[in-house]
Amino acid sequence: MSMRWLLPLLVTLAACSATGGTPAFAEVDPCSLLRSGDAGGLNGTPARSDRVCDYRFDSLTVELTLLEAAFADESQGLLSGGGYGGVIAGGEGESNNRPLTRRCAESSGEVRCDAVLEVRERQLVRFEVVQRGTDPNAVGQVVQGLAAKAFERLPG
Repeated sequence: MSMRWLLPLLVTLAACSATGGTPAFAEVDPCSLLRSGDAGGLNGTPARSDRVCDYRFDSLTVELTLLEAAFADESQGLLSGGGYGGVIAGGEGESNNRPLTRRCAESSGEVRCDAVLEVRERQLVRFEVVQRGTDPNAVGQVVQGLAAKAFERLPG
């Protein structure tokens, strides 16, 4: 092989091995993270706007945002408003668990939950979920399930 082709080939191989072939967080389509069946049937096609995707399920709406920010900062805002922390299982071993903070409140027959999931340092998924009802804990469990599904579908 001539030297003219060797250098570009080595640069390409190095780039592929450095990224592992997995899309960067900034390249992930937020509308690829939830699907019909995750919280009932999906009504229509999710609407995407930059790093945000709006989903309409049978009984609830979800706004999912991919965000690059400090988890502690985003989480603190939810905790100070009455939220609490938890974890999403990230595979085998507790070291793979990912922190999740959520806050849910009922008002006028509707429950609104805000949550933030840390995927990796400074890589977060934020959820805003609204569902008719009066049980913030039940909707909070739905949010936790949606966060687990989104995390599972994120590239490694």
